[in-house]
Amino acid sequence: MDSGADHCVFPRSFMQPLGLNPLAAPLEMTIGVGSTNVPTHFADIDIDLQGVIQFHVYAGFTTGLDPIGIGLLGQSGFFDRFIVHFKLSQGIYEIEF
Repeated sequence: MDSGADHCVFPRSFMQPLGLNPLAAPLEMTIGVGSTNVPTHFADIDIDLQGVIQFHVYAGFTTGLDPIGIGLLGQSGFFDRFIVHFKLSQGIYEIEF
């Protein structure tokens, strides 16, 4: 989760395994992942968080996250749908759905 991210964003390398064609996906230049003018492809996907929460989202895919290998759940698509309680002292979080 990244409450500072505008959108849910994932590594571009996730696109092909999900059956998405980067060349057919809309491209926007975004700011984030440590840089400006980051090429980000967007597509509609379904997210399943360990069988507990499932939701549909218009997500971005960028090579900037490829070295990290994880996605970010951002404001549009995640935080605008769920209430998240952070318990930083305990190192945990809770999601209301």
